[in-house]
Amino acid sequence: MSVADALLTPDQAVLWNLERRNPGLHVAGLALASGEIDRQELLHWMTRLRRLPRFGLRVEGSRYGPPRWRAARFELEEHLHVVSNGDPVSALDEALGKPLDPGRPLWELHLAPGYHDAGDALLVKSHLVAADGLATGDFFHALFASGTEVDEKKAAGPAANGVRSGARPNEWFENWTRTGQDLMAGLQELSSEETRTAFLTLSETMPDLGLPPLPLPFNGQLSGRRRLIRTAFPYGDIRAIRARLGGTLSDLVVALAGGALQRYLTARGVSIHGRSLRVALATDIPEHERKRRSLLPIEVPLEVGAADRLRSVHQLARLLRAARVADVLSRLTGMQQAAGPLAAAALAMTSSVRPPFHLTVANANGPQIPQFLAGRPLSSYTPSWPLGFGQGLSCAFFAYNQSLHVGLTVDERGCPDAETLPDLLAESFAELHEAAGSVPRRRRKTPFQAQPTAVS
Repeated sequence: MSVADALLTPDQAVLWNLERRNPGLHVAGLALASGEIDRQELLHWMTRLRRLPRFGLRVEGSRYGPPRWRAARFELEEHLHVVSNGDPVSALDEALGKPLDPGRPLWELHLAPGYHDAGDALLVKSHLVAADGLATGDFFHALFASGTEVDEKKAAGPAANGVRSGARPNEWFENWTRTGQDLMAGLQELSSEETRTAFLTLSETMPDLGLPPLPLPFNGQLSGRRRLIRTAFPYGDIRAIRARLGGTLSDLVVALAGGALQRYLTARGVSIHGRSLRVALATDIPEHERKRRSLLPIEVPLEVGAADRLRSVHQLARLLRAARVADVLSRLTGMQQAAGPLAAAALAMTSSVRPPFHLTVANANGPQIPQFLAGRPLSSYTPSWPLGFGQGLSCAFFAYNQSLHVGLTVDERGCPDAETLPDLLAESFAELHEAAGSVPRRRRKTPFQAQPTAVS
């Protein structure tokens, strides 16, 4: 649990140090409401966020060790921005690409009246260091409700701003002590039996993992201007595919993205012969009262059919999970934390030249019954995962209210023809459904269907 004056955990510290080299490491969600949202009612509704203590904290960096959480004023109005003019779709895309203010608690909301024909939209943003759960899962459960009334619960407010007198020198000494402890822990981790097993599994299943993969069209220099493209699939069909072909939801969404990108590369004239897609599957590892973040490396074969692709992903992911690869990789971040900003800068520069993964895929489960926002029904919730380090495309999936909502976050320079991706995802989905022995239902025309915009 995050508390005032506490050190960030190793995985949080690494992400915060990386933020200096790649601003904008936040997750987001685009909520579409049926009807108009009153600003004052929304502010009243936002008091639910007091249940999450970390949203009353900011992060303070340090030259001498890991950064710390600091108490900050919980000012709701400072975190709510209303789009007042212009195109609301472009306005929210612009808001998506802007980094959060490091001097405040690391979250903000953007309300866009008239975003779609049926009502308004709300863009939810939270930094990776502050959001437990993928696709802002904890934010979702705190902000939205299964009823139309605000269920107010008292939550302890943050401590007074600043730290007690005389604490700074003690923290300086503690930082140096913590740095040495992290280095020792990291060295011990390298020699543990669990680490050797994990790395042996990686070397046997993915022998080229230590080498950067050949870049794909959406890998390379980025412009920083982002767009969120949305689509969705019936969750009942997702269940049917899993029942017939096996695999977890994570396996299925990775295979679904692989099938779409196989078509994308073919359309771009890129040979897929003998090629595979290297995916960083975002994973949360439960630990006491919080979750540690890690990435599970997955090689997705491209030159195979849908059923074989899903089977290959499932077998590899199951093997890596059995070897606790994601857990070992997460705990090894203690060494990166000890090195601090210097290691983050080196990692960022190396990854920008030749990214270790082609893209990141994340998924999460939400409630399968309708939720409400400020008394208005929530028709959809589309997640967004951050870009950067040579990755101009990320795929995020969120299961909500009997639909699997897909958010494709793209960099306009890295992936200028991203408007074709929803149709390619639909083709990949149809192929999976056909492999499962049934004909997919036609996708519903929904208010949140992607509206392609011209890209210069």
